[in-house]
Amino acid sequence: MKSLAVLVSGGSTNNFVQVMTLLMAAVHSDIKVRVLFRDESVYRLMRERINDPDFTPAHKANADTLREQMEKLDLSNVHKLCRDIKASGDVAYYVCSSSLALCGLKKEDLIEEVDEVRGLPSFLLEDIAQADRVLTF
Repeated sequence: MKSLAVLVSGGSTNNFVQVMTLLMAAVHSDIKVRVLFRDESVYRLMRERINDPDFTPAHKANADTLREQMEKLDLSNVHKLCRDIKASGDVAYYVCSSSLALCGLKKEDLIEEVDEVRGLPSFLLEDIAQADRVLTF
């Protein structure tokens, strides 16, 4: 089975939707996926913030149209996307331990789909080293 390692740093809505659609395509292509969320993306995994609309400056002027299009394409519920992707294939979501600490959060603050808190070195030595492809967002 092919494998993909993904590092996610950005926490905007458009970044997360881009990541989730890529993951969706990967799992439906029978690709094993390992994702490490770090930096500001950790905030987005909080239960109360995962579905907040927060677009990058380039998209803010067009936010209403983007929201409408996301709803039409069933992409507006990011939490549901995370859950559906995990249920569809071999996917693991990790959160960087140092990013979590810097953000002042605990695993309990995050959505239940997060599998584990891991250090970046572990992700580099295990998941990235074994992956066929590595992507960053």
